[in-house]
Amino acid sequence: MNVEEYTYQELKHMLDYMKRMYDTVRLVDPVECREVSVDTSGDLHYEKECHAAWNAASRCSNCCSYRAVMSGQRQTKVEVYDGHRFLIQSIPIKLILPDRNNFSCVMELISIDDKEGEIIENPPQISAGQDGRQMSQGTAEADYTATHDILTRLYNLDGICREVRRLLVDDPDVDRILITGDIRHFRTLNERYGTQRGNEVLMAIADMLRKRCGSDTIYGRTHADHFVLCMPEERFDEGIFMDALEEIGQMIDTENYHLYFHLGVFRIEDPDIPVSLMIERADLALKTLHEQRENILTFYTNKLLKQTEMENEFLSSFKERLEDGQFHIYLQPVFDGDMNVTGGEALTRWIKPDGTVVSSEKYIHILEKSEHIADLDTMNWELVMKQLQSWQDTAHSDLVISVNVSPKDLFYMDALKKIKELVEIYQIDANQLILEFSEIDLMKDTEQRLAILDRFKMEGFRIAIDNFGEGNLSLHMLKELHTDYVKFDRTFIAGIGDERNRIVLEAAVKLVKQLGMTVVAEGIETEEQFSYLKSLGCDRFQGYYFSHAIPINEFESKY
Repeated sequence: MNVEEYTYQELKHMLDYMKRMYDTVRLVDPVECREVSVDTSGDLHYEKECHAAWNAASRCSNCCSYRAVMSGQRQTKVEVYDGHRFLIQSIPIKLILPDRNNFSCVMELISIDDKEGEIIENPPQISAGQDGRQMSQGTAEADYTATHDILTRLYNLDGICREVRRLLVDDPDVDRILITGDIRHFRTLNERYGTQRGNEVLMAIADMLRKRCGSDTIYGRTHADHFVLCMPEERFDEGIFMDALEEIGQMIDTENYHLYFHLGVFRIEDPDIPVSLMIERADLALKTLHEQRENILTFYTNKLLKQTEMENEFLSSFKERLEDGQFHIYLQPVFDGDMNVTGGEALTRWIKPDGTVVSSEKYIHILEKSEHIADLDTMNWELVMKQLQSWQDTAHSDLVISVNVSPKDLFYMDALKKIKELVEIYQIDANQLILEFSEIDLMKDTEQRLAILDRFKMEGFRIAIDNFGEGNLSLHMLKELHTDYVKFDRTFIAGIGDERNRIVLEAAVKLVKQLGMTVVAEGIETEEQFSYLKSLGCDRFQGYYFSHAIPINEFESKY
């Protein structure tokens, strides 16, 4: 079944209606094991533990509400307590909160199903604890397994949510923060050094948390390299945190890899929002640090939430806009040293129905968070092929067009197969097409990505490394590149006023040319930059000094 969505007004009407037919109707958050109420403003309020209804000490055995929220399917169960049989129906729903966030919870519909004259005994798996409460999981070991991560022996996501909620309810007057953290490019660590080495790092982080966190702090590992920590704000010391992480970072510190940790911090100002939502908001801050190559933390702000809402709106309507033909390619011309046009770089522009032109820099990073980047790039490739086909037997037949290939394209589809299909459909010469791969993208899974570039080369395509100098490819990796073009990043070009930067730039240009690759200088904005780079022996030039990216018809009329 589909999980139904309700506004808080709709939910109130639904609960009132259901109360006419069932003995008990309640809303529960089975992850945090709490009953939940919603006030007239739509705000959540966490109340007693939901399993307290059966005088249980922990989550009920085989909890049907937990299964419901995790599976998105209605679940049923019979609970026997105090001489009565209770039939429980757990219906997963999504509550739309006032800030438009969705909160996954369960509506429990409970009926008493006693048969006259029948003697009902409690099920044998339920036993009495020391305080007389039922141990509904049967054993302490079962409860430990349900709430702890096997590798690190810290709390898992369930355990974190339940224990943080306990802290917030039992001690509501303490100001707390919730921190999420992960390791930059943890997957690369596992691939280069093995999962055993990766596990050693995770266990070192767990040991650090045990040593440095007090009893009023909840911490755990939710998945992979993702850790969560909740502590009193007055005890939070950024310097101490960073020193501890730097110490762990020394475990792996080589030319090609260094352990860096990123932290997102959320101040708990409203303790009645779900803990899972607190974690999501700390993660929003964490994601802004994705490409940072240092130990760093940042705080969640409401601006991040608004930005996320805007991004979600863009993604939800993207496919419709794409099919409506609102995305086009512009060409930024590329010149040789004699100011002759040799081709152009295809750059996407979103042209809104009102005629507003939006640069790809405004939305590409949003699309790269989803599979839609592959949809856009596929369209770009096809538009480039059509353009090259239209130039056959014309004055532009010798021009080449470069187009970007995102690493996400390689994940969501067989990019090489798709590009080859388009080349065959439009009957163009693969030599007229330059496929650009960003240097930063090559820093992730480097050996695998270089192998992919070799596959494209074997099929006759020209390859360019874009944004060279923005990442940190080592000299060892540079000699492994079998590409046709290296495009020096604008940050390299902009620094030619500094003598040390010029020394590095001159050496890099000379090295790339000696390795047999064509040097493209991009981001040129002044005649001084053009003349200097030409004197170094750069082969191709691109930038605002020559031209912005322009519509194709304008490109054709000018060049």
